[in-house]
Amino acid sequence: MIDLPRPGAARSFWLQEALTDEPGEPTPPLEANVVADVCIVGGGFAGLWTAVRLTERAPGMRIVIVEQDVVGGGASGRNGGFASSSWFDADAIIALFGEEEGVRYLRVQNDAVDQLGEFAKANRIDCWFHKDGVLGVRTGAWQEMFGAGGRGSARERYGESGDGYKILTAEEARAYADSPRFVQGSFNPDNAVIQPARLARGLRRVLLERGVHIFERTAMRDLERSRPAVVRTDRGAVRADRVVLTTGAWAAEMSPFRRSFGVIADYVVATEPIPDLLKEINWTTQMGIADGRDWLYYLRPTDDHRIVIGGGAGSAVYGGRGDSKAANARMHFAEAPARGLLWMFPQLEGIRFTHAWGGPIDQTPTFVPFYRTLAPGNIHAGLGYSGHGVIQTFVGGHILASTVLDRTDEWTTLAVNRPESSFAPPEPFRYPLVRAAAFALERGDMREDAGRPRGSLYRMVGEAPSRYRDRVVRRGAPAQ
Repeated sequence: MIDLPRPGAARSFWLQEALTDEPGEPTPPLEANVVADVCIVGGGFAGLWTAVRLTERAPGMRIVIVEQDVVGGGASGRNGGFASSSWFDADAIIALFGEEEGVRYLRVQNDAVDQLGEFAKANRIDCWFHKDGVLGVRTGAWQEMFGAGGRGSARERYGESGDGYKILTAEEARAYADSPRFVQGSFNPDNAVIQPARLARGLRRVLLERGVHIFERTAMRDLERSRPAVVRTDRGAVRADRVVLTTGAWAAEMSPFRRSFGVIADYVVATEPIPDLLKEINWTTQMGIADGRDWLYYLRPTDDHRIVIGGGAGSAVYGGRGDSKAANARMHFAEAPARGLLWMFPQLEGIRFTHAWGGPIDQTPTFVPFYRTLAPGNIHAGLGYSGHGVIQTFVGGHILASTVLDRTDEWTTLAVNRPESSFAPPEPFRYPLVRAAAFALERGDMREDAGRPRGSLYRMVGEAPSRYRDRVVRRGAPAQ
């Protein structure tokens, strides 16, 4: 057994650290009826970036954000902090959107990594942005290389293989971080890591300085779909010409989105500060690491010399409630990333884990987000960021802002700006299906790590979501 604090007993390490560093100006709950041009429901990355773009494009617009917790309290303050260009998934994206539009979307996300860092620097947001790349590793001969389904082949086909991406031998991979488990690696330069809650809280500060009204601890209880629309809360309401829904996994509780995605619980742990041990294993950069198992581990160092690691196991959430116990408080799943870190780096045996937390992922069948406008035409949603929201929401904020402003531009014409391509199974069928697939992936990985065959049953059940995605991609791919 590994000694861990119970997930759900406290906020994520990221948010605790960010609130300690800069609590920010208080923003009390909404306790009145107010009028706005735009009401954004959800104070995570997607909502914050939408508000940022609206303040840039339409200065003077009356913008209200309502957030049921505090800014950074949801997935935007709980994730691993990887700012990924999505080139690792290039082949599937190209198959889904077509060659021209798929590559265009990939390049937009690629550029967004640098743009995020530039925005943070220009606006004095110290979000620990480091673009040292990601080390994709195989920790067993049975694994595929992280990103092998896209990055290498797609970059070669589209003339962008000269940007520093390269395949590494075991020895070369271990020069970046000395794990005896590494058998091969790849260097992926177009990825960064951030402290996600610091970014969320920094965006909050910027928006308050720009005159945006933010009401924290204010949950939407009802949405009146009318012109203007009305967002009703416990003690007030917002009447707005436009409403933007960016509540992530919590949208699964709304009837229009109950089959738009499944909700998966993911778990993350953080070690105590270990500067000397990081030097001992030669992990002296801010490079992230992701392995090639089916339920991958993702890990990275922090500016205060910890290691944060997530993945290795997870579970489904019945009905999609993002604040359910399944998303926050299961010790078995929280132990998986801690065990994974010690398995990958046995030199770290004996370190303490000081933080453990869980979070929901709004996972679409296609693994890409969707954008939908609800009747009567003034309610817009951007959801389904599928575990890669740091950069996808940066792009999504542009898309949603242009949609609110009724503009046809380089953002609204991106192929990703469309409703769901397929739907998840309804409850009560979805929960056991997703739970079975998650269990099969975890157990299959464990058997392979132990040098045993994965087993045909684990393989068949674990691969079911990917096979379904492949069918959706083939069905929805445009003619070339």
